[in-house]
Amino acid sequence: MKRLLAFSICISALLITAGCTAASTDNAKSNERPDKSLINTYWKLVTLDDKQIITQENSREAHFVLHQEASRLAGATGCNSLMGSYLAQNERIEFNQVATTRMACPPPQMETEQGFLATLEQTAQWRVDGDTLVLSDDQGEPLAHFQAVHLY
Repeated sequence: MKRLLAFSICISALLITAGCTAASTDNAKSNERPDKSLINTYWKLVTLDDKQIITQENSREAHFVLHQEASRLAGATGCNSLMGSYLAQNERIEFNQVATTRMACPPPQMETEQGFLATLEQTAQWRVDGDTLVLSDDQGEPLAHFQAVHLY
């Protein structure tokens, strides 16, 4: 009888341990963030040439959205409005007919705008990891990092 009781306790302990292990594995999987979509996501500029972008008070943050309809690019450079088109195939991307409004802004915002526009011109590849978008040149060197922003 004691053997049966000891055996039952061992089996119960093993089952409880296995259940806890499975639960912690499931929790780890649920904590990983799924990759955001390249298309129809608000991408806020976070770094440009390894320099952190700080949005100036009372100004628009540098960002873009790649709209699915008509492969349209829209956003802001941190100073002016941004528009154009894009072509994305697999991990390759090309920005075309990029234009901005022509408002004058303080020097920090103008520097961000110039760097942002140069990045779009040089970009050849993209990669999304969770809520981070990385735009890279033809050699795979990162040019800029963006973060997905939830608007609502």
